[in-house]
Amino acid sequence: MRLLLQALLLAAAGAAAGLALNPLSPRPARLSAPVRSAAEAAGSCQLPGAGPVAPRITVGEAAPMCLACSAGFVDARSAAEFAAGHVPGAVHLAPGESPTAALLRLEKFRTVVVYDGDPFAAQAEAVAGVLRARGLTDVRVLAGSWPAWTAAGAPGESGPCPGCGVASSRLPEAMP
Repeated sequence: MRLLLQALLLAAAGAAAGLALNPLSPRPARLSAPVRSAAEAAGSCQLPGAGPVAPRITVGEAAPMCLACSAGFVDARSAAEFAAGHVPGAVHLAPGESPTAALLRLEKFRTVVVYDGDPFAAQAEAVAGVLRARGLTDVRVLAGSWPAWTAAGAPGESGPCPGCGVASSRLPEAMP
């Protein structure tokens, strides 16, 4: 019993000292803010330095930009996937390809949205990094990528890349 009392007294004294000295710390804890574990933080399951290159944008935010033609869209999937369906007016730029021609079409847009076929957007991240390195400042990655776009009923078209000189045909679906 005496050992338990000593332990409680020691714990109480440590807590009181911590609270009293917290403001004197070079990086004091914000005691009024909720505490979140590192596992709850975005990208917590990634290696250090492997975090997202570009901020995310939701389909709900990106679709109106598509309809208003106020953002450029970049499809980072294979040519066959692009031909099967893509965001209207999207530029096809697979990872590893030279972005020079794409940059000429994208430089007129303030915002550029990159997507691929994987909800985790690994290829889109790679292409976004290249575009940012080449001078585009507002490059975002579509959260959920192409699967989220189609699931939301956002507008799409099919056909080969318009930059290759072949016209594409509009698909009937559009956002409600």
